[in-house]
Order: sequence, then structure tokens, then C-alpha cells
Amino acid sequence: MIHIKRREQLDFGYELFIAAVSILSVFNMLLAYIPGVDQDAINVVYIINAVLTLLFIYDFGLRLTTAPSRSFYFFRDYGWADLLAVIPALRIFRLFRIYKAYRIVKKYGISYIKSYLSTNRAESALYILVLMVILIIEAGGFLVLQAERAAPSANILTAGDAIWWAYVTITTVGYGDRFPVTSGGRLVGIMVMTTGVAVFATFAGLISSKLLASPAKEDEEKEPEETTSPFEKQVITGMDEIKSYMSQQESKNKEISVRLDKLENTLKTDK
Repeated sequence: MIHIKRREQLDFGYELFIAAVSILSVFNMLLAYIPGVDQDAINVVYIINAVLTLLFIYDFGLRLTTAPSRSFYFFRDYGWADLLAVIPALRIFRLFRIYKAYRIVKKYGISYIKSYLSTNRAESALYILVLMVILIIEAGGFLVLQAERAAPSANILTAGDAIWWAYVTITTVGYGDRFPVTSGGRLVGIMVMTTGVAVFATFAGLISSKLLASPAKEDEEKEPEETTSPFEKQVITGMDEIKSYMSQQESKNKEISVRLDKLENTLKTDK
């Protein structure tokens, strides 16, 4: 039981990541149909969706190859929907992934999710980093094109320019070949720089603390993972009670045996 639970915890961060990516994909599907949005900004969404599609292809292959029963996964655990969701024209099937996310939250509860993210900070940081980078690049590229599209001197003109600028900005490389020239675009730049630096700095700090942590401290951090379910606690308590009862009976049997020996010796003496 403990082994199975530990395996579920190792995969739990990945499940949350895929659920968040699925929600983003469905949101992008709706975003692309908003009227009056610059076409180049919509192209940013399309490019991000192509990246998300690659993630979904990997996810489907991973689930299919690691499932204890492939037929159960494909037919009864919405594996067929995962396969159809890979097709860009059928992204609506990614709603099933959101349903899976709802099942996860309902099964474990918000408190367990918070506890998991707190206990497994270093492992969760990688998923959070990837998700945040995708969100920052998409939001930054989309908004900067919306802000710069009316400027005659704008040099961020296409979706490729916007994504390149956003990524170079959040990594603090700053080549300077692409930059916003409008007030709105510069506000977007401030947002991208601030969030990007914060994300990478937090990630670097977590990885550093993980690498520098002593083995004893790592064992202490892993102790919450050994927590048992209420059912397991009841079983353990019952076993302890049985052991205690058997120990008491054994003690009584020894006492009776000693008394019988004394009685037998007394009878022999009287004879």
C-alpha cells in the first residue's frame, strides 16, 4: 500500500502539470476566436498550441506505454480522447483532460495538493518553471504585438519576432535586436522582465538548496511522504492491539506454568 502511494506521489506533479497545460490549451482555443485581435498576435497562440500539441503527443505515448492495462487506459480511462486531442482540429477533446484534473482535485483535495507542492518543492519547481515560461512567452508575445501593431517604427512585427523577444527578455540575455517602442509595449516588457527574472531566480534557488542540502535534511523532507492513509492507520492500530493481547496472553501462560510447577513440586515434597 505504501509503495503504491509513493508511486502515485511521484507522478502527481506531472498530472498537475498536464492538467494545467490542458486548461491553457482550451483557453487558447477560445482566445483564437476573439474578434478584433491582431492576426500576428493570434499566430503567437497558434505557435504555443503547436508546442502544447507536442507535449500531448509525448503524454499519450507515456501513458500508453506505462499503463498496467493498455486496453483499460484506452477505452475506460479516456485514452481515446487523449489520442483525438492530439489532432489540432479536435482540441475540444482536451476537455476530458480538464475532467481528469477535476477528478484529481476531488480525489486528493486542495490540502493534499498544497502539501505535495510544499513537500516536493524541487521536483515541482521544474514543472512550474516550464509552465510559467510557456505562459510568460505567450502572454508577452501576444500583448506586445497588440501594443505595437499601430506604431510606424515598431520592430516587433511578427509572431516569431514577439516570441524571440519574450524569450530573450525572460532569460535576461537581451540582444537588443527586438524591443518595444510604445508605452504599452514597454509596460508589457516590464511585466515580462519582472516575472521572468522572478521565475528563474526562484527555480535557481530551489535547485541550489536541493543540491546543497545534507542527506539528513533530505530524509527529513521526505518523511511526510511516509504518511499513511486512515485505512492503513486502522490496520496498524489493530495489529498493535493484537500483538499487545498476544503478549498479555503469553505472560499469563507463563505465570500459570510457574504456578503448576510450584504445585507439582509441593506435591512431590508431601509424598
